[in-house]
Amino acid sequence: MTNTFYRWLIAVKKPANQLWLVPAYWAVFAVIFAFIARFFGDMLQAGILPDIERSTLDGLLSIVASSMLSVSTFSLSIMVSAFSSAANGATPRAMNLVMADDNTRTAIASFIAAFIYAVIAKTALGMEYYGQNGRFILFVGTIAVMVYLIVTLIRWVFTLSQLGSLGNTLQKISTKTESALDHYYISTDMGAAWKGSLQQPVRPIYAKQPGYLTHIDMMSLQKLAEEHETYVSIIVRPGKLLTPNTVVACLSAGQGDADLIDKFVGCFVISQERTYAQDPQWGLNVLSEAAQRALSPGINDPGTAISVMVMILRLLTKPHSEGGGAQYDRLSIIAADSSQWVPQTFLPIARDGAGAAEVGLTMQKVLAGIAANSQDPYIAASAADTAHAVLKRFEQILDFKDDKEKLLQQHRELFGQVKQD
Repeated sequence: MTNTFYRWLIAVKKPANQLWLVPAYWAVFAVIFAFIARFFGDMLQAGILPDIERSTLDGLLSIVASSMLSVSTFSLSIMVSAFSSAANGATPRAMNLVMADDNTRTAIASFIAAFIYAVIAKTALGMEYYGQNGRFILFVGTIAVMVYLIVTLIRWVFTLSQLGSLGNTLQKISTKTESALDHYYISTDMGAAWKGSLQQPVRPIYAKQPGYLTHIDMMSLQKLAEEHETYVSIIVRPGKLLTPNTVVACLSAGQGDADLIDKFVGCFVISQERTYAQDPQWGLNVLSEAAQRALSPGINDPGTAISVMVMILRLLTKPHSEGGGAQYDRLSIIAADSSQWVPQTFLPIARDGAGAAEVGLTMQKVLAGIAANSQDPYIAASAADTAHAVLKRFEQILDFKDDKEKLLQQHRELFGQVKQD
């Protein structure tokens, strides 16, 4: 039951699902409010509230209904354009983050809910569903809705000025990556506290389908391990590409009827696309993709690539607090290889930007900053190694002698002598 709820919660949090779930919730609330006006009106003494002419209320509801239908249609078209702009300007992997924009979801949900509210209330009003008190309550509610819509429209105009722009999209990627890194460093082992080893022989648990491991339900794994008095050794991390013959975890050999194994397998959520929540490397990869796209011959925008590298520098040198979170004393997990984060992020940028000296010079500064300031020793060490690998690539690609000498001189100033292979 817990595992089912965990998967349901993940599905609800997906931006594509929230696009329709949030408006649906608001629409239900709008319908309830339209009908509840009569309920509260009937609870009061008849005629105690001011009498609002039905024509006045009908006119207000007509304005809301007609305007919100147009605004909703316009907003949806703008939203689709923003998705396309984010995908084309930064990377297609950023589209989900634009979908998840809170202001966008709130605005569209408000407009759709207001339209439904106005249609339902107008219909009920025409059927003489409301008495004098009910009409006044409906009038006050309609005025409140209109005030809220005005505020939402003003916020929506501000959101439209940024939604889908390259800078806004990159900031969303950076913010999401920062959150993933914060969660990672709070508990690098995802709360797995067992330090023992399984007695041989062990029972392997295989992935059921191909795809990327996006989430591990550690709480459900802990409960299953407690119920069956076993320990679980997890040998994959979120972000890993799995095939049906990939071992994701191991149990004691004595455990393992088919139903039990299925329960353990169900704690590993596999999808066709990677996600940010438990996979900090994915956010760095997406930022790297944005820089690579900016350096493509058709765009040729080294300035954006440089901005992305500075973002990555900030992310990898930010101080992180450690400790806290749940502790699962029957689970162990393989350590994340953070030493691969820097080369997997910067080497593709160097490959596509090796012809631009300014990109190489900035990359050396950024890598030196990471090497000197990262709290993670594996990241710091890999930054120095990556700087050397990047230097070699730029030396081979750059044609102008002065550019090569500047790059080599800067590398020596930042890292000392050049390593000899």
